[in-house]
Formats: sequence, C-alpha cells, structure tokens
Amino acid sequence: MRICTAPLIVAAFFASGAAVAQTPCPPANPGNCVTNPSFEVVDIFSSQRDPEGWHNLSNPLESKRREIGDGLSPTAVARTGIASVMLLTPGQSQFRGMTTDWTNYDVPNFPFYDPIFDWNGGDVVVSGWYYIPQDQPIEGDLAFIKLNVKRRNQDYATFDAASEGPDSLRIQGHTDNEWRYYELRWPIADIQEEVYFNEAEGYFVLPPYPDHLKITLGRFGFGNVASSGVIFWDDISFYQESPGGQCPACAADYNNDGGVDGGDVEAFFTEWQDAAACADVNQDGGVDGSDVEAFFTLWEAGGC
Repeated sequence: MRICTAPLIVAAFFASGAAVAQTPCPPANPGNCVTNPSFEVVDIFSSQRDPEGWHNLSNPLESKRREIGDGLSPTAVARTGIASVMLLTPGQSQFRGMTTDWTNYDVPNFPFYDPIFDWNGGDVVVSGWYYIPQDQPIEGDLAFIKLNVKRRNQDYATFDAASEGPDSLRIQGHTDNEWRYYELRWPIADIQEEVYFNEAEGYFVLPPYPDHLKITLGRFGFGNVASSGVIFWDDISFYQESPGGQCPACAADYNNDGGVDGGDVEAFFTEWQDAAACADVNQDGGVDGSDVEAFFTLWEAGGC
C-alpha cells in the first residue's frame, strides 16, 4: 500500500528560532503530494511566471511554464489541461531545470514546496510524462529527474538520474510526438544507507532526520558539448510507500496472494475508494473510472 504522509509540524528551528512547517499534500489530488503537478496555476509571487510550487533554476527563456496557444516557439504542448514545463538548451550542455525547492508563502514560516518525506516510510516513487517533438530531438545532453532528501537547506542524500540508475532514466532522442511515461523509484534502504554514510563523513548529525523531498526536472550533459532539442514535462507525481510495501506486480492479483479471484476485486475497490496511488492501474497520474476499467480488463483475463 502506498501512503502520502499527512500534514505535520516538524519540531525544527532555523537559526532565527522560527518553527518550520511542512507543505501538506494538496487535498485536491489524494495520493500525490506534488503541488500543482500539471503546472496549471501560475505563482503570483514569481516575476517570471513560474508555475506555483515550482522554481526555475536557470535562464527563464529556457526553463519555463508554457501554455497551449501562447504564441511562443517551439509550439507548446500539454498532456492534460493547457500547461506544461519546457526545458530548452542554450546550445551547450549547461544545466537547466525546474524544481519544487521553492518558498511556499501560503504556509506559516514559509517552508519549501518540496513534498513531505517520511524517514520511517517506504520507497520513494516519482513519476511524470514527457514529450519531445520528432523534429527537435534531444542531442548532446540528457533529460532526467533528480531527487534530494533534505532538512531545511541541508541535502542528506541525492539520487541523480543523469548518472545513476538504469539507462531508461536518461532521456535522449524524441518521442514520436507522443507523451511517454517516466518513473523513478528510490528504495528507502538506499536513502538511509547514503544518509548514514554522509553523517559518518561529518556533513550533519542525526537526529534530526530529513523530512522533505526536492524534485528537479533537469537536463544536463557531461563535457562542454553542443546540445539541442526541447522536452516538455507534465503530470508529475510523488508518493511514498508504506514501510516494506509495494504495489502488486500485476494489478489483477491486487492482494498479492498468488491467485486472481473475488478477493482482488475487494482489495482493489478498497484502495480505489481512498484514491490510493496503487489504484492508478493505468498509470495516467490519477485515480478514476478508467482505472476500474483497466483493472477489470486484467482481472477478467486472469492476470497480466
């Protein structure tokens, strides 16, 4: 079973002594703790019209929120709604990115928009959808998602898909003018191992433990090489599994008992009614009637 940690107040203090509250999971999208995951809302405090909950880390002409019909080049696309995030390149393999590591002025003491990370929880899973025009492929650098678990401004552990994990996490080429699904899983055992290693290196003292997750949509290349192309991101999602818990490998056997029967239907609908992330059977970023249809297609076939 996947969990999205409930809102909490963390007993931590800045040097000034002010208490720090965390940004809670948005109630409008249970099971996804990313604020403004489809980039539809503009941050009223941003002079660059960044999406609410996100911040441009680089040149605003090359890392920005785009809307369908905005008249800019290249032509904007969106998987859902009217908006997405675009990452261009300056022509050389310099870093460009958009991150959740930005101030939330709607919560007391102005914490980051980074979603809550539970040190005692399970694996971290971040996903999204990306689109690369056929006539503007990514060449010379890579597109990817980078994660950091943090407390205040301190990094405790990092997963940089530009250099870690399978090749599928490093995006190049084009997507045939289609949206493609992207998922990054960061095992809690790996997170904790890296945190304890960094503590031993003297970077910080435990406790306290990291309590928020920085998500960065990025592109970068190693070496000062020519780069080109554009990538659009949409429908970003974050959840954290319960300790030791994982979604079923095959949704038809939803209760993971080795068989496909009425018990799986009951288990599925229990989580579907709660909008649990595992109930997103068709992996479109939401829990709705289409997931019921996808579940029964698999269930009636007797498995995956």
